[in-house]
Amino acid sequence: MSHFSLDNNNFPCDNNVLVLDMVLGSLWGTAQPINWDNVAQLLPGFTPKECACRFAELQSMRAFPRVDYQFNELTEARTSPSESPLQDSAVVKSSCKVVGHPNIVIHVCDETKNLKQDFTCPRDLLVKEMRYFAEYLSLDQQRWEEVDISVHCDVQIFDWLMNYVRRNTAGEGNKDKPRLEPSNVISILISSEFLKMDMLVEECIHYCHKHMSSIVATPCNMNCINNNLASQIAELFNHNEAHDIRDKKDKFKSKLFKKKIEHLFDPNYKNKDSPGNASTLYRCGLCLKLLTRDTERKISCVPGKISIDAQGEVIFTHTRQKSWDVHEYITSLYEELKSWVLVYWRIWGTINHLTCSRCQQVFVCAELTCCRYHPDGVLYPGMGAEKGWGGAGVHPCCNQRVLRFDPTGIPKGCRMRDHIVSVLPEVRGDDTSDQTKVLNDLQLHRDVVCLSNVPAFSLLKNWSLQLRQQSLVSEDDEYTTGSEVTEDEVGDEEEQSKKQAGKKAKKAHRPLKKQLSSPNLLQKEKSEKVCFYRLYVQKSKWDSSRSMRYNQDAQREEDQHRMVEIVGYLTKMRFGDHEQSKSKDTKEVHTCPE
Repeated sequence: MSHFSLDNNNFPCDNNVLVLDMVLGSLWGTAQPINWDNVAQLLPGFTPKECACRFAELQSMRAFPRVDYQFNELTEARTSPSESPLQDSAVVKSSCKVVGHPNIVIHVCDETKNLKQDFTCPRDLLVKEMRYFAEYLSLDQQRWEEVDISVHCDVQIFDWLMNYVRRNTAGEGNKDKPRLEPSNVISILISSEFLKMDMLVEECIHYCHKHMSSIVATPCNMNCINNNLASQIAELFNHNEAHDIRDKKDKFKSKLFKKKIEHLFDPNYKNKDSPGNASTLYRCGLCLKLLTRDTERKISCVPGKISIDAQGEVIFTHTRQKSWDVHEYITSLYEELKSWVLVYWRIWGTINHLTCSRCQQVFVCAELTCCRYHPDGVLYPGMGAEKGWGGAGVHPCCNQRVLRFDPTGIPKGCRMRDHIVSVLPEVRGDDTSDQTKVLNDLQLHRDVVCLSNVPAFSLLKNWSLQLRQQSLVSEDDEYTTGSEVTEDEVGDEEEQSKKQAGKKAKKAHRPLKKQLSSPNLLQKEKSEKVCFYRLYVQKSKWDSSRSMRYNQDAQREEDQHRMVEIVGYLTKMRFGDHEQSKSKDTKEVHTCPE
């Protein structure tokens, strides 16, 4: 013993040799040869040669200590527990116990229900199924006594997990595999992911894919699903399946579509739902359209940004608006639409495009209803026409002049209708083409994808028509009486006297009303634009049920809104992409084309 104590200083002298003798004593009766390299790993500070020499010395002295052989994994269980004199002193105080064959005891604490329960499982099976315990339950049996396995979770959930672990174990009472249910799958998913039960995690994810509507209907907490699990679940859903989920309380549907939006902006992700990718999304400073690298040469810009490529095809050049930020765009979309589901479909409709077989123009899916046309055919002048016409025709519906041979081929109709997409017939055995998938999804969700067919700055067009209609509607509805004025809106006698004087002035202008109310102005036109303007005027007309002050404030706000649009529109037409630049020289401003 003195030989080992002198050569090794890693432990105190007595403890060093005592530990060595106890380990070597457990090898008594083991079949030869013994792998001393493995034995030395259990004894820090001793070499395999020193272990072999000490084992030979103890054999010759027949001085092995008495140990409990039931803890030995390197020998056969030749001694039964009843024959061992140390069975009562086995690891009784330890929370991780080994009984007979290497069984592990796990303490489960259910703090919610104030319950505690112990579960027993063979070490090898536990490490195989729950890889979380592998680093704590190493082959070193002496370390098992130092491990305290205490799990804080629902007792019923852990009982379900233990039945799953023992599903294929012979001799166990529960051989059948436990079943997943909508009420427990989320808890099992979270627990199995923590315990590194990869096979069970995969089963739970596929179960969530098939029964998500039933799962969100149960009183389960979906907020505990981390980002990794949410990504795996979203991977199984296509956007049509995700859209059909019935989630009244929005427990998981928004999180699902947030992942879908992330996929749209991932340049390296191959998206089966969207051939277009939003990673290159930007806004043109001239036409204010949202474009990507795939659509920037196909979608028209302002008339001055047209060119011809080497093949003779018309292409368009857009100018990137530097002040536009995609993060602010997504935030503003959510503030406008109040739903991540609608935000996804709006972005999807912006980055995917189709070709109209009627107007031969490429359009983004969000503009499905914006196929321009003229209801009346073009009329060309005869031989005796004035020289100013130059061979150009005119559309009777809107008096818009048109060239006989327009090289751009861009439709400039005064009305709008749906685009028509002709899909090529599919080849048998091939998957559905991307164009067909996009068209099918667009027709299925057109209500949430398509934008309003009212063009930007529509209030500036037909400006005189709006003013005339406003004056006509005001004549009929702006009369109020003293009884209609509420105390909280008008509290002084001055405004009431003004209204009394205003009545006489309005009666004096009665003939003007008859003069303006000509059949040409009041006839019911079938145009969609006129219908829109009438609805707009009807919304902002003088409200006879409110006070004069209220109506005046409403008109001021409306006038201010119109002026902002006018200034923005004229600035854009004059300076284009440099609309926000304030550092331009005076000469440069005057030399810009009108």
